[in-house]
Amino acid sequence: MPSPPRLCDESPHPSGATKRQRLARWLHGNGIEIGALHRPLDVPRTAHVTYVDRLPEPVLRSHYPELSSEAFAPVEVLGTAEDLSAFRDGTIDFVIANHLLEHLEDPIRALTEFHRVLRRDGVLYLALPDPRISFDRDRQLTALEHLLDEYRQGPAANRKAHYLDWAINVDKDPQAELRARQLDEMDYSIHFHVWRPDTFLEFLQAAKREAGLEFELAAYAPPESPDDNEFILILLKGDSTELRLPQNGLQPAGTAASPWQAVRSRVKRSPVGPVLRPIYRFVRGRFR
Repeated sequence: MPSPPRLCDESPHPSGATKRQRLARWLHGNGIEIGALHRPLDVPRTAHVTYVDRLPEPVLRSHYPELSSEAFAPVEVLGTAEDLSAFRDGTIDFVIANHLLEHLEDPIRALTEFHRVLRRDGVLYLALPDPRISFDRDRQLTALEHLLDEYRQGPAANRKAHYLDWAINVDKDPQAELRARQLDEMDYSIHFHVWRPDTFLEFLQAAKREAGLEFELAAYAPPESPDDNEFILILLKGDSTELRLPQNGLQPAGTAASPWQAVRSRVKRSPVGPVLRPIYRFVRGRFR
C-alpha cells in the first residue's frame, strides 16, 4: 500500500484576505464554487453559492485526513470543472474556481465549461498560486504549446511525466519514478500545471482563441505582500463596448463580506448547516 503524499499547504495566506474580499464585490446572484473544501470564499450578501465537488464529503474527507478537524463547504452538486452537465447553458451568475485550474489536466476544457454555464456578463472568479511563493518554486513553468496539445489531443500522454515532475521537484523523493507510479495509481490531485501571472495571461489569451471563448479581464490582483501566495483574476463573459463595474461597487474595499455574512458562512459549513439551509432559504424568500 503506497504511503500518502507529503502534505503540501495550499491554503491562501491570511494576508490576502482583504484582496479576496475586494474582488468578491463582483459576485452577486446565484453562482457556484467548485472544489471549495474547507476554504470557501466569503461572498457579499447579494450572492448565493451552490457548492460543487467531484466527490461527496465523506469520500473527500478520506482523501484529506489532514483536514479532519476542519468544516467543509457542503457538497450540494456532484460534478467536475470539466463536466458541469448538472447546470444548463447560460444559467449561472458567477463561477468561483480558487486554486483549481492548476489541478486540472485540461484547463482549457474547464474554461469552456465555465463559459457555457455562465450567463452573458457572468463573472468568473479565479485564484491561482504564484509558484515563487509556494511548493512549486522548483518547477518549470508550463509551456503554452503543452497546454494547447493537451486540449487538442487529450492529457493522457503527459500524465506520467506530470507525476514524475511532481515526485522530483515537490516531493523530492529519492525514488522518484516509483513515487510517480504510486501517485498515478492513487489518481492523486497534484498541480499538473504551473503559471506565473504573466504566463497565465498568455495562456488565457491562447485559450480564448483556441476554444472561441469570450472573456474580458475586468480586474486583477497580484500578490500584495511577501506572504501573499496567490493572484486573482475577474473575467466577465462576453464582449462589451461599455465599461462594466461590480454591482457591489459602492461597498468599501475589504467589506464585501460583513461580520454577519462571515458568521453565516461558517454556520453553513458546520454540521448544522444542512439542517438550517432550508429554513434560511424560506426566510430569505419570505422577506424579499
